[in-house]
Amino acid sequence: MLRGIDVSAYQSSSYDTDGISFVFVKATEGRTYTNPKLATQTKRARDAGLVVGFYHFLWPGNLTAQAQYFVSKAPERAGDILAVDWETTGDGTHATNAEKDRFIRKVKELRPGHRVVLY
Repeated sequence: MLRGIDVSAYQSSSYDTDGISFVFVKATEGRTYTNPKLATQTKRARDAGLVVGFYHFLWPGNLTAQAQYFVSKAPERAGDILAVDWETTGDGTHATNAEKDRFIRKVKELRPGHRVVLY
């Protein structure tokens, strides 16, 4: 069985890595937010030898701009996984199914060597 966690600015950069195989680190949200703990949380996962993924919290609209922002901030290393976190935003909105699909296609286009998943 694979076990893993996700972390964002709400979690410590010294999170527990015992018994887990992977970590998804929040990288970005919308077109302007970057997780201030991105570098330290990523280092913790890499130092523990874990599979690392990065996720983007998707907002409706500006899909190309959001995809470009995400790949500009998410570290680029072979084997890393890129993910879209598709859920209701803090203001009660959400990207449509078609928007989510366009975002995923754009990220795949921008980072063709990486697996891109729905989170």
